[in-house]
Amino acid sequence: MTTDELERDLTTLAEPQADDERLSLAIRATLGEQLQGRPRIRRRTRLVLGSAAVTAATLAAAAVALIGTGGSGPSSANAAILAHVVRAISPPANIIVHVKEAGVQPDGTQVAAEWWQETNPPYAIRLIKGTAGPQVGSKGSAGGQQVESAADGTTFSQYDAGTNTIYQRPDSSSPTLIDPIETVRAGLTQGTAQVAGTVTIDGQSLYKIELPNGVVGYFDRTDYRPLYLDNPQRDGRVVRTQVITYDELSITPENELLLSITAQHPRASVDTGPPPASAKQK
Repeated sequence: MTTDELERDLTTLAEPQADDERLSLAIRATLGEQLQGRPRIRRRTRLVLGSAAVTAATLAAAAVALIGTGGSGPSSANAAILAHVVRAISPPANIIVHVKEAGVQPDGTQVAAEWWQETNPPYAIRLIKGTAGPQVGSKGSAGGQQVESAADGTTFSQYDAGTNTIYQRPDSSSPTLIDPIETVRAGLTQGTAQVAGTVTIDGQSLYKIELPNGVVGYFDRTDYRPLYLDNPQRDGRVVRTQVITYDELSITPENELLLSITAQHPRASVDTGPPPASAKQK
């Protein structure tokens, strides 16, 4: 891959934006310093990022800077891989992101989380989380001890499967936009992520990317989506999270029902009082 081919590849990651010229100048300044091989005092450039596409382009540029300008050698290929990964983990506006993850805690407990969330304000979300397997003496579904909640910027809802009741209260705070791989994105922006070749997990060949905080991500070689994340623990152990599902759904009346607890449990009773202690499992 030549430098021209890499530049053309990165150009496809974002549509033209108002900040593109400033971004281009910042990239050129960074690359110019690397080619000159001597330190230089620069004024910090403040980039206003108004869309996921521009964010993807910015992170892709960071990937180019950290890998270097090695022409058609392995460095250029690695920069292209990082650029594709950045685009794959930067969801655009006007969609619903559907994510399902599973993992094992250090004590051996299997946990899982699944959520649907809009990428537009107020970032309406429905989240199901908890233990993934049956627990001795636990209440709730046979699938484990789980909590289901939702928020849409006006109301917070929580579902109690034991009593088939939805507890609701007014809540005007905007839900936080959840990103299953925020750690990965943050690591890429630091400029020291490294493509560490490929590995095979469960018979599938994946890109291995090492992040500066010790987290290691494994990405599909076709669509560059995350499939596994290895998170180091303080005791030296590593917890592996599997990203089972990472979908970008169009906002349609049918898909919007995925954000609503009342739509998912139409026969449940609604209670505006606080949920009982048995329904407040975290």
